[in-house]
Amino acid sequence: MLAGLHAGSEPEGLDAVPLLQDAPDPDRRAGDTFPSTRPRRTVHAHVDVTRHTFAMHVHGDCMTSATGDSFPPGSLLIVEPDMAPVSGDYVIALVMPSVTTFKQYVVDGGDRYLKPLNHRYATRLLGDARIVGVVREMTKRFR
Repeated sequence: MLAGLHAGSEPEGLDAVPLLQDAPDPDRRAGDTFPSTRPRRTVHAHVDVTRHTFAMHVHGDCMTSATGDSFPPGSLLIVEPDMAPVSGDYVIALVMPSVTTFKQYVVDGGDRYLKPLNHRYATRLLGDARIVGVVREMTKRFR
């Protein structure tokens, strides 16, 4: 047990953010989509957050890799919509109305791409897709 932590207490320095099933539309921020009276599940972030920060789980295997970074299904992502992506960041993007994807954002020669870590999936131009937010943290629970 860690010193200073007691059963049932929240660790200091952690901020609660809403856990969403899907990423919000970039035009409506996560913090704006929940009326204060609506119950919601929250999780704790270990990074600085804004009122728009949200969490979501990884679905599918397109971001798994045998080497380097890997995001297995079920991993919990902390996503920051108020941060502009830079090449190499992991992002959530809205690729079609109500359809989001989790990929690595890559800029090459002026073109912007969404790149999976799993080589079985194709890298695609960002095109009309819109970045919802930058992934700031990933955690994985085993039980």
